[in-house]
Amino acid sequence: MNANEVLNLCVYIATSARGLKDEPKDYGPLRLLEVLSRLANYAAEEHDDSFLGDIAEEVAAKSRLVMTDHDAFYGYLEELVIRLVREAKRRR
Repeated sequence: MNANEVLNLCVYIATSARGLKDEPKDYGPLRLLEVLSRLANYAAEEHDDSFLGDIAEEVAAKSRLVMTDHDAFYGYLEELVIRLVREAKRRR
């Protein structure tokens, strides 16, 4: 991730934070998953992290669930948190 990509991510985060004031409730999790996906892709590319590369791909696919199946979307978020925490503990 070069400096311009970092700046673009910062712009995305700031505009997302501002936009959440008036946006539907489900936009917040979607925007945070977009940031997660970008950072996971960075880790996959720069640090050869296959776990996070897989997470980035999965997040891109599962994010669409918010439009069709709220229960499945929020269930996925629960599973994602558990998997990320387990991986973080494993890496310690």
